[in-house]
Amino acid sequence: MKRVLIPLATLAVLLPNPALANHIFYTGVPHETRGACEAEVARLSVEDFDVLLDTFPLLFSNLGEVASFLTRAFPCGLNPEDQQWYIEDHRLEVLSSGWFKRRL
Repeated sequence: MKRVLIPLATLAVLLPNPALANHIFYTGVPHETRGACEAEVARLSVEDFDVLLDTFPLLFSNLGEVASFLTRAFPCGLNPEDQQWYIEDHRLEVLSSGWFKRRL
């Protein structure tokens, strides 16, 4: 079952679809501070909790699991070139991580 779910989960979450994590549409938006970036991540996460839970019931059994996934998948990172903070996309790493595999 895991051999089937992991590739399906990876494909489903990586597809650019508005019904999935809205974070991917904001990865190029600069933020002056880490706090501003994290506030944006939190706002986007609140919008995505129910959608991801409803869309992927085999992957997420509660809102806590969705929140943990989003926190790991979309951290804020400082770009040394312009000294701005950006939402980073680490969905593939999270979906292939030991943390996610233990969940399945």
